[in-house]
Amino acid sequence: PVKPEALGDIERIVNEQIWAASAVLNRELPYKEALASGAMALFGEKYGDVVRVVSIPGFSMELCGGTHVRNTSEIALFRIVQETGVAAGVRRIEAATEKRAWMMLRDAERAVRALGEKLKVVTTAEDGLDLLQRRVESLIEERRSLQRKLDDALKGGGGPLQALMTSATNVNGARLVMGEVDAEDAKALQNLGDALREQLGSGVGVLAATFGEGKNSLLVVVTDDLRDRGIRADVIVRDVAAVGGGRGGGKPHMAQAGMPDVAGMRAALESAPGLIRAKLTEHS
Repeated sequence: PVKPEALGDIERIVNEQIWAASAVLNRELPYKEALASGAMALFGEKYGDVVRVVSIPGFSMELCGGTHVRNTSEIALFRIVQETGVAAGVRRIEAATEKRAWMMLRDAERAVRALGEKLKVVTTAEDGLDLLQRRVESLIEERRSLQRKLDDALKGGGGPLQALMTSATNVNGARLVMGEVDAEDAKALQNLGDALREQLGSGVGVLAATFGEGKNSLLVVVTDDLRDRGIRADVIVRDVAAVGGGRGGGKPHMAQAGMPDVAGMRAALESAPGLIRAKLTEHS
């Protein structure tokens, strides 16, 4: 297969010849004389005694019986569509020209602009495509990093989740797990919450963490079976956080609250078992 870089070079060379507005010459010559003059004959094609030689002076000359333009500028624009194999060692490049090539470029431009809007990257500036590429690369790396953290969390987070799981209590058949964990930011805490939900089976988890700059947070997770019974993480985190002067919210399966200080966070965490037991008993 032709490498993408080579296809790009081919496309550029062809377009340069189109924009050079070169005359296309046609003449008929005896087959052997045409070959001797340097005309290219395609392998596998059958030719008569007299052949048609089509040439762009200084660029190309070949034997061909097809229809041709009188000047390369008539092609207007050349855009490669695909490159495929047609036989052993033989590749075929298919391309669009004129209006169809322009429409392909317009479609690509619209797609890039739409992608830029979703990623909040301005793509109309001269360096727009470079900015978009860097943004996508950044998101890919961020995803890899989060995936690694999630994988670690699913394996036990290096021990913290496993330790919490061993201290789980049972309330009306549901597990109740809570405690303080190490997390560098809110996203990391959410990853631990996802991992805890996976390990709970059926239950409620409350995780507390302190981030940089004195930020404190509580995270509540509820498994799907309890959520279907009416036990909601957003309601629990609201009631628990209020004990320590915090506020928060979220979704029925996961909710988070900011706490004013460590003392308030720990007071809320201490109150959580009683509040959650009441919820579990109410919806048993």
